[in-house]
Amino acid sequence: MNKIINLFKQYSNTDDVLKLVYGIPSSEHFDCVFVAPVWSVEDIFDSSKIKSQFLFKGGLESIAHKIEVNGKKYLHIKLNIGAPNIIDFCLACSELNCDKFVFIGSAGSLVPEIKIGDFIIPEYSISGEGASLYLYEKLDPSNMYKKAYANSELNQEIRNICEKQNIKTINAVPISMDSIMCEYQHLSEFKEMGANVIEMETSAFFNAMNAIGKPASAILVISDNSSVGQHLIDSGEDTRKKYHAARTCVQDILLNI
Repeated sequence: MNKIINLFKQYSNTDDVLKLVYGIPSSEHFDCVFVAPVWSVEDIFDSSKIKSQFLFKGGLESIAHKIEVNGKKYLHIKLNIGAPNIIDFCLACSELNCDKFVFIGSAGSLVPEIKIGDFIIPEYSISGEGASLYLYEKLDPSNMYKKAYANSELNQEIRNICEKQNIKTINAVPISMDSIMCEYQHLSEFKEMGANVIEMETSAFFNAMNAIGKPASAILVISDNSSVGQHLIDSGEDTRKKYHAARTCVQDILLNI
């Protein structure tokens, strides 16, 4: 892993990759980093309950905010969707003064029993995205579809927080893939691999964070269910309300980490 970071430093002529690309000095301390493709600060947090400071908007469409509440300091960064964006940010955090990283986002269910609004805290994700291949010393397609693990201690900490707040969590198995358009012709294959949830980034997140030795976990809210024909894009008002009601609970989980 040092080879990846050192080569980037060499070619970009910088000693602080995170500051160069994302405008965040690696020396600054955070109690936890929230990595959120699509979900902005306003999507998650009630501005009357937190102090939020805009830090940086990067050329990669990343938007970073510092959040201060109850004596703790958090970093929220909104990134573009897709595994490559996640991996680049995670690797840039190799020297960041923070020991907890949580991915937050939505996912689709592949089975009827996992419903819209359910909370998923996965033990691992299946790497169906190609970006993780570049973390290996040599490119090898046989590394596709391997399990990428979350940090078990951080997972348990988040489950304990959810339990205290009467939020039910499910240990489902996501598969991360690269194309929303193409996923539907492979749904049966994904389920044969053991996946019952689908999204785009968690395997890359876990793989990259493990590569730099930082504890990482993920909180996913189910937004749609292909097995019963419920799709967020064309769903009715009741379906959207279930999803957004669940998302409003995420703030109370995150601010207790």
